[in-house]
Amino acid sequence: MLKSKRLQPVIKVAQSREDDAVLALNEYRKVIDQHQAKLIELRQYHAEYTQRLNDSGRTGLNIAQINDYRNFIARLAVAVKQQEELLESCEVVLKEKHDAWMLTRVHHQALDKVVDRYQEQEHQESEKREQAESDERAQRMGRGGHSK
Repeated sequence: MLKSKRLQPVIKVAQSREDDAVLALNEYRKVIDQHQAKLIELRQYHAEYTQRLNDSGRTGLNIAQINDYRNFIARLAVAVKQQEELLESCEVVLKEKHDAWMLTRVHHQALDKVVDRYQEQEHQESEKREQAESDERAQRMGRGGHSK
């Protein structure tokens, strides 16, 4: 069996691993997108409630209401900070998943290059065999033609 054909199962495994890695990477990107959307939402709430508190001087809130707003804004600030930290840790995991995908991709590409080289060698060997067979036929015909 040709070397290039023997490597086909290995190529399939490498392709499968690369596909799995890119799928995991893309799925994790979706998770990060969700976390980013939540962070944006929390920041918007924080800005909105801060603005409401600032505007409360015109609407005449009492001290209890002002304290409630401040407490809620403080909880939103904590939630924003936690979401930022979560997003930072997710970015680290995303980088790891990206690196893992790149390793599988490089491995797959290297195997493809090996197969390409084997196929080129096999092609050259086939051409040499064909040329040798052609030369041999020509010699036989030449010898056969002289003996007639």
